[in-house]
Amino acid sequence: MRAKSKPHRLLRWLNLLLILVTLLAYLAPYVSPATFWPFAFVGLLYPWLLLGNLLCILCWLFFKQRYFLFSLACILLGWGHFQSYVGLHLRSGPYPEDSIRAMTFNSYGFRHEGKSGVRFTTEELPGSFPLEGMDIICFQEFPSPRRGNYFVDYIKANSPLKHIVYQQGGSLGIFSRYPAKKHETHYFPNRVNGYQYADLEVNGRTIRLFNVHLQSNSVANIADQVVEEGANLQDKKTWLRIRGMMGRYKRTAIQRAQQAEEVAQKIRESPHPVLLCGDFNEIPQSYAYHTLSQGLQDAFKARGRGLGITYNGRIPALRIDYVMAGPEFEVLGHKIGHARFSDHYPVWGVVRLGKD
Repeated sequence: MRAKSKPHRLLRWLNLLLILVTLLAYLAPYVSPATFWPFAFVGLLYPWLLLGNLLCILCWLFFKQRYFLFSLACILLGWGHFQSYVGLHLRSGPYPEDSIRAMTFNSYGFRHEGKSGVRFTTEELPGSFPLEGMDIICFQEFPSPRRGNYFVDYIKANSPLKHIVYQQGGSLGIFSRYPAKKHETHYFPNRVNGYQYADLEVNGRTIRLFNVHLQSNSVANIADQVVEEGANLQDKKTWLRIRGMMGRYKRTAIQRAQQAEEVAQKIRESPHPVLLCGDFNEIPQSYAYHTLSQGLQDAFKARGRGLGITYNGRIPALRIDYVMAGPEFEVLGHKIGHARFSDHYPVWGVVRLGKD
């Protein structure tokens, strides 16, 4: 098992360093950024740490060295984290008639890609966002025109989603085929991020649906600028942008942690089975995800297939959009769709209420 050559020794030490950082990433969900924010950044690196460990396994197998067991043991130790990114389930369906199909989608205001914020017109909507097969849609960054809202009118006219929880001037919207008996919407100070819930009457029972949009990073805008202008590490401006990006990530990570704690308290207070949808702007290796997922089933981990990537921006390999269900539900399916105009993919889960 001894690595004799100098390249082998270098690979061994790099592998051990990689394992150490990966173990720190496993701890990130349990440490609030308000207490020690660098843990949040280490957690953000998990997809790349996983890839690095897989490459180390392949290298050691190629060299016929048993050191591959170290990275293999590291991945197995964090198997729950692995499952949060790689779905190993078989294709599910068809679904029973009493199943609930719930979608979460950050719609980016239904703006054309690369057209300086121009929204889709009424005529363009049918081709841009089909509505077939959904029982519930939770929107984040839903458009709010100053005069009326033809997006609301379009959904009501072309789907069975007639029950709506939406405020003019807001950016969150719940559209449901099930009647809403009670609802509440709360925005954080920026009026973009916030949460809402609605008590829906489903087959004679009541569930509480949460739609959540935690604090945005705005880091992607800086990353795009660095990419477009070139990342010259000898340029002082590049390092200033990187410093600004890290500072902004620190501030927003703390905000998301606090917001997640507020929403989690609302979930604990719910007298009804909970279905949670939303854009957390955080990956599963985060304090915010850990806080919100307590006592809930992550639909991707339960039924997902393939890579669980839901963000379509220039920062790759991120899963930040979720459908979760309380223990009263059976999770039947999960799917990540495609959208040409948003930097998020639509995500939906299929669940069914268990018997009383």
